[in-house]
Amino acid sequence: MTTTTGRFVELSTLRSLLNTIATDGPARERFIHDFINLWETRSQRLMKALGSRDFEDADVVCLSIRSSSTMLGAWTLEAIAGMVHTAVKQQDIAGCMSHLARLHEVGQHTCAELVAYVEEHSGAERRGVILD
Repeated sequence: MTTTTGRFVELSTLRSLLNTIATDGPARERFIHDFINLWETRSQRLMKALGSRDFEDADVVCLSIRSSSTMLGAWTLEAIAGMVHTAVKQQDIAGCMSHLARLHEVGQHTCAELVAYVEEHSGAERRGVILD
């Protein structure tokens, strides 16, 4: 039996999203895998944008992280991305930098939790067990 909340992802929100996306496992998992696979790219793109003081691109990356985190129920990641985003809008590099280590850390933990969710549900689906 699965829980309704993980440490980094609210599973009830994640399940609700996945149920609206598709009914088959592979299509549902694709959204999660896309988030996981894009995490490093988004993180690096944000660092590059901040390093070159490209606040417009940093804004786009922050919006992307925030919106996808909200959809997945990754509230802590969304909140930290929101703090970075606020600093980006103020063109406050020091403010941005003060949150980046935590953003990266929580992003990694969120991805790990999502991987565990997919693995648990993929295995159960193969065995014919319904977890949700």
